[in-house]
Amino acid sequence: MARLLFLTIAALTVAKSQQQHIRGVRRELIALFDPKTIESKFAETNKLHKLLNRPLLETKVVVEEKKRPLQIFPLLKELNAGWGNMQPPQLLNKNAHGKGALIIDVGLDAGDEFFLALNNGFEVVGFEPNPASFARLAEKCNRIDECHVVDLDETPLPLQRKEGHSYLINAGAGKESGVLTLKKNGPASSLTSDNNKKGKKRNKNKNAEVKVVRIDSIIQDDVYLFKVDTQGFDQFVMEGSSALFQNHVVRQVIVEVDPFLMQKNQHTPASLLELLQSYGLICFQARSDQRKECGYYGERIDKFQEIFDGEEDDKTYNGQKLWSKCWEDLLCVNVEKVYPGEEVPPMMMMIQPNDQV
Repeated sequence: MARLLFLTIAALTVAKSQQQHIRGVRRELIALFDPKTIESKFAETNKLHKLLNRPLLETKVVVEEKKRPLQIFPLLKELNAGWGNMQPPQLLNKNAHGKGALIIDVGLDAGDEFFLALNNGFEVVGFEPNPASFARLAEKCNRIDECHVVDLDETPLPLQRKEGHSYLINAGAGKESGVLTLKKNGPASSLTSDNNKKGKKRNKNKNAEVKVVRIDSIIQDDVYLFKVDTQGFDQFVMEGSSALFQNHVVRQVIVEVDPFLMQKNQHTPASLLELLQSYGLICFQARSDQRKECGYYGERIDKFQEIFDGEEDDKTYNGQKLWSKCWEDLLCVNVEKVYPGEEVPPMMMMIQPNDQV
């Protein structure tokens, strides 16, 4: 019995010694591959090389970052928590961050969502290039004390905003500032990246030359919600906002995905999603009123594009087919930066900004 006890103790002692040795080797390996350790070793070696008049070693350590796969998530559709065509997103109904919560709205058309957000306590900066639509929007804006029509030719940039005020800008948004052709067609009006003079002459009465700006040259603040609906020009809008995502916090983005219109600008849902993910966003499908044949509940962008393939809708506007049969809104949330706005206490969220107290 004593011999068995002795052997057991001896075996445990050896095992413990081996475990300590393994831990020591592990620590040495971790230290060996630590970038700081590697930099230190390079520095020591280069001191010797300097003394021996030998070429110095390259000391830069490259650490490969793992790239996220392109994914869209169907969670909002599964929970029936999205919105339908021509319905305002629920995010515009309550301002959860009080004063200073900024919304950028690009592509206003009738401006329903712009004025809804304004009335619900948000500060909104809206961009609309269509001269006819903008005239109606400006008339309504001028009747509101906290709403201002901006003349970019007379306004220092970036835009200096007042707390609690909203702004309306007669311009489109794109990758570069300048002038582009707007193909006027009511709610289907769209900017084109192809300023073909022959085409402009042929459609003289339906085209207009409009100012286009980079969003990040106008806005240099944290953004609560960035909403884009530009009939296929959306990726250009996002590309012209790169400095905004780099230097500030954009809490969430709503962007339309219409493959039929996107392909006219050599864009695809995948190219747009890749850009959005590079800005630190993850994206969810948000429409709750899709046709049955347009329902996709997976996460793979290649499978999504098989269904959202750019086939034209049978519905027409002014005798033309102008939209995809299957189109989507994406709601994208920033997962790399924290929005710094002050949260409204829960009891205050029970009261709408315009409610009587």
